[in-house]
Amino acid sequence: MYTLVPYRSRREVSRPSLFDDRFFRSFFDMNDMVGSAGFRVDVKEQPDAYTLEAELPGVKQDQISLTVDNDVLTIAADMNVEKKEEKESYLYSERRFGHMARSFNLEGINQESISAEYKDGVLTVRLPKNAPEPEKVARRIEIKNA
Repeated sequence: MYTLVPYRSRREVSRPSLFDDRFFRSFFDMNDMVGSAGFRVDVKEQPDAYTLEAELPGVKQDQISLTVDNDVLTIAADMNVEKKEEKESYLYSERRFGHMARSFNLEGINQESISAEYKDGVLTVRLPKNAPEPEKVARRIEIKNA
């Protein structure tokens, strides 16, 4: 039903450093935690609609954009979160910022009735299904004499 088109930015090649070690890579790599597109999405199906839940912890509602264009729903968010600990010296300070986006094909969705709400870091989008079209039945066409 849905075609997922994740937004991906190219990573620049950097010089080797202490953090290239496998131990540090697994500790600091956030791809396993948030996925390569930046946030996780669950899609649930009900008889009359789909419910899409996007996890956007730490993102304020005004930093989220939800758009429909050319039968594609795009969820985009601008992240700017910094976790600082005031200590004499430390090796690591967490920061997370940038633009994240995920897109979904809206084939079979009543686009005029899409609704959304945001609560506790989860964006919930209701995608009502189009009414099913009646099945077309083969019919015989009469041929008249000219």
